Amino acid sequence: MCLVAFGGVGLVTPEALRLFLLGLPALVAGTLLGWALYGKLNEPSFRKVVLALLLLSGVTLLAMQW
Repeated sequence: MCLVAFGGVGLVTPEALRLFLLGLPALVAGTLLGWALYGKLNEPSFRKVVLALLLLSGVTLLAMQW
């Protein structure tokens, strides 16, 4: 419903849809990788991997700003 409402007020633009479709393969790959790792790692190890990836993502975003 939110997506429909956003589209109704013009927040969902063709450019936003293009960027979404561009990122969709990475989203699917990350989801599948997460499911695979979750079945093979114990809970503390999985949590450490997720936190490390979040840290890497944050550092990358900061580096892109400079």
